Amino acid sequence: MARPTWHCLLAILLLLLAENTSFSGPGSPWPMFRHDTQRTGLSQYTGSKRGVLKWCFKTKDEVNSSPVIGADGTIYFGSVDGNIYAVTRDGKLKWSHSLNNKIYSSPALDSDGNIYVCSWGGIVLSLDTGGEFRWKVQIRGRVSSSPVISNTNGGEGDVLYVGSDNYRLYAMSGEGKIKWTFNTRKYVDSSPAIGPDDTVYFGSNDGFVYAVSPDGALKWKYNTFGAVSSSPAVASDGTVYVGSSSGILYALENNGTLKWSIKAQHWIDSSPAVGPRGGVYFGSNGGKLFAVTSGGALSWTYRTRGVITSSPAVDKDGNVYVGSWDGSLYAIDSDGMLRWTLHTQGPIRSSPAIGADGTIYFGSADGGLYAVGE
Repeated sequence: MARPTWHCLLAILLLLLAENTSFSGPGSPWPMFRHDTQRTGLSQYTGSKRGVLKWCFKTKDEVNSSPVIGADGTIYFGSVDGNIYAVTRDGKLKWSHSLNNKIYSSPALDSDGNIYVCSWGGIVLSLDTGGEFRWKVQIRGRVSSSPVISNTNGGEGDVLYVGSDNYRLYAMSGEGKIKWTFNTRKYVDSSPAIGPDDTVYFGSNDGFVYAVSPDGALKWKYNTFGAVSSSPAVASDGTVYVGSSSGILYALENNGTLKWSIKAQHWIDSSPAVGPRGGVYFGSNGGKLFAVTSGGALSWTYRTRGVITSSPAVDKDGNVYVGSWDGSLYAIDSDGMLRWTLHTQGPIRSSPAIGADGTIYFGSADGGLYAVGE
């Protein structure tokens, strides 16, 4: 048998390096609500195979905020006790910063690791990785929408988008300057998503899904005939998926025309996730997790014992992780079969985040941030 030549060995070495880099790159494994600017909820890592509690970090009130994860593994999240927390990957407090107001929104991280977080009282705050103050903006109205950060805005640097219950979507610079606002006719609880062409998509309780250009001009809107508190998810082909209180999940073309819809019968507050093979996953207030093909056919459902407002996270193998108001986090495989559950002492409204080592992080109304791993 012939020995491999030097260039074959070099090719093998480069392949191994490339594979290793893809799993240990410098970026954050989960930098914002729903993982990415398109709000897909899809991780490049495989989640925990067993529901073993690694640790629980306790705050003084409910944790409905969904955690995000820094490049160094630090977990950031807010609590109804009014604090934003930074916790190490082994569950130890690094720092906390008080906003003196309830936090339901999830933080977002920029490419430098700076943290952006919003309070129920309308504060938009930026901190550096050490928890030191950078800037603060007070906007009218309460905020439960989670910010999204785009740094592809025509070379203008980071742009932060967030909704408020004063009926507006805000666009801010990375330095905290308001660039523009877009008015709807009711609360904007939906967390905005950014499409591949930089279009900003979000819903309003006025029943419409809006598509807005990076300069704040309306491109189109679509009537769902129900409040839209779900965050849209944008697939790689530009399809926009979003749920409504009408109990319908909509799949829209990027020009605002309907591709298909599917009825869940109950309010869809849970934001949809887009799986590695294009499938769509979402929960409903009826307690079911739905799996739907990219063509709109129902693949399977899984029933929990409580309302699902938690938004599912999907790992690279198609396993789905979602919380329920019954107090349990569920891990469901790609065929709809239960892998494991982990029970907490309160409803789970927080959406899970998946770390680079497969650890699943999520909050509970019992005041804890949980880490589940091997």
